Amino acid sequence: MAPHYNVIFNRAGDELWEELKQQLGAGNYHPELPITMSVPKERFFTRPGSILQPADRFLYQALIDNVMDQLEEALDRERSFSHVPSDDDERVFVSNHECWEKFQKSVAAICGGNAFVLKADIASYFERLPQHHLVNLMSAANASPEIVNLLEEMMLAFRERNSFGIVQGVYPSDVLGNFFLSDLDAYCELADICSSRYVDDIYMGFGSEADARRGLASLIETLRKDDLHLNEYKSRIMPALEVIKEESAVDRLFDDIRDEIVDDEAYERASPYGFEAEWEDEDEKDNDAEDEDQVGELENAAVERLMENISEYAGYEDQIEKFCLPILRSAESDSAIEYVLENLKEKPHQTRLYFSYISKFTRTDHEVVGALQNLISDEAVSDYQRMFLLAALLNAKTVRRSTVNTALQWLHNRSVAKETRAMAAIFAAKHGGPQQKRTVRTSYEDEPSDYVRSAILYASKYLTSVERKTCKRAWGGHNTINALIAKAI
Repeated sequence: MAPHYNVIFNRAGDELWEELKQQLGAGNYHPELPITMSVPKERFFTRPGSILQPADRFLYQALIDNVMDQLEEALDRERSFSHVPSDDDERVFVSNHECWEKFQKSVAAICGGNAFVLKADIASYFERLPQHHLVNLMSAANASPEIVNLLEEMMLAFRERNSFGIVQGVYPSDVLGNFFLSDLDAYCELADICSSRYVDDIYMGFGSEADARRGLASLIETLRKDDLHLNEYKSRIMPALEVIKEESAVDRLFDDIRDEIVDDEAYERASPYGFEAEWEDEDEKDNDAEDEDQVGELENAAVERLMENISEYAGYEDQIEKFCLPILRSAESDSAIEYVLENLKEKPHQTRLYFSYISKFTRTDHEVVGALQNLISDEAVSDYQRMFLLAALLNAKTVRRSTVNTALQWLHNRSVAKETRAMAAIFAAKHGGPQQKRTVRTSYEDEPSDYVRSAILYASKYLTSVERKTCKRAWGGHNTINALIAKAI
C-alpha cells in the first residue's frame, strides 16, 4: 500500500516515462531492489510481498506487453486457464472469475473421465522458479532477444543476483509464472495425461490409483529437475468423485447466487470469485458527492444471506469471503461489518480483503472507526495489518489524537517495517494537529529510508500551502522519486 508511489502513475506518468526513456537511451538504467515486506498466509505463516520502484514497474510491464503475444502462443489454453490476456485496453487480463469458471469446468471434465485425480501444488513456486530456464523458454517462444536479455537482468537485480525466483504480486510476474509451466502442459500432452491448471494449482487425471501414483512420481522428478518441489500439505491423490464433491460444493452455491444476481450492477462492478477486491486510492476521491454517485444498491439479498450463514460452510469460509465481500463492498452493504471486525485479527491472511471492504465505511460509520482505532494498540497485530489499518482509517473524517500519536511512534520506531512507517507518516500528516504535522515534517532529515522520506514528502500535501512549497523545494531534488512526487502533488 503505497499512495506516494501510486500518485506518480496517476499524476506524473508522462514525466516518469520521459525519465525512464532518458535512462534507457543513455544506457544508464539500473533496476533497483523491490520494496518487500512479510505478507501473512494461512495458519500465521508468511511470504514475501513486493512492489517495484515506479520506473522498474513501468519497464517490467512494458517489456512483458511486448512479448505477451509470443508467450501466449506457447501456452495450451486447453490446459492452462490463469491470466488470459484481455482485448480490453483498460485491463491486463480477462476477469479472474471468468477464467476460474473455465478452470473449474475443466477440472470437472477430468473428474468425469478418470477414476483418480492427482491434485498438486508447487511449494513456494514464485520464490523458487528458475530464471535461467524461464529465459530459455522465452527465447524458444521467439521473444525478442533484446527484451529477453533486459528481462533477465531485471529478474536478477530484483533477487539480488540470485537466479531463482521472481517478484510476486505484479502483472508481469503473473504472466511469467503462468508461462513457465507451459513445459509441464507439453509434458502432459505428450504423455496423454488429462491435465488442468491455474498457475501452479495442477489437476491430473488417471484411470487407476496405481497410474496416479506413477504420475505423482513422474511429476516430482520432472519438477525436481528445475529445483521445484510439491507442497506435501496441499498435494494428494484422490478418487475423482471425492474431488467433484470437494471442489464443486461451494462452486455450485456460487453459481446459484450468480444466476440470481447476474443483472445486479454491484455484482458486475465487483467481478468477484475467489480473488481480492480492488483497493481504491483515497487520493483519487474528491468528495462525498462523487462517492455517492458510484454507489449501487445490492438489488438481491442472496450474497448477504450467504455471508450471514457462512458458519454453515465449515472449511469454505475463505472462498465465501472472497466471493461475497467484493460484491458487498461495491454495493456499500454494511451487512458484513460485524463479521469482518470480529475476524480482522484472527485471519491476517485476509488482511487486504477485509480492510478493502471495511474502508468503505470509515467515512460515515463512527463505530467502525472506533473499533479500528481500538485495534491499533494490539501488539499481536503485524506490520502488514498495521499498514492497511492506517490506510483504512485514512478515509475517516476524524480520529483520536492518541491514534495519531501511535502512528508517530511507529514512524520513529526503526524496528517497524518501513512500509508501515511510510503509511504512518501519511496518516499522521492528514489527521494530526499542528504539532503532530510538524513532527512528521521534521522527521525527514533523520529518516534513513528513502522510501519513508518520499512518503513524508507526499504527506506534505496535507500541510499548509506555504509548508508544502517549502518541502517540495527542499526535498524535491533529492532523487528521481522525490522529483516525481513533487510534480504530482
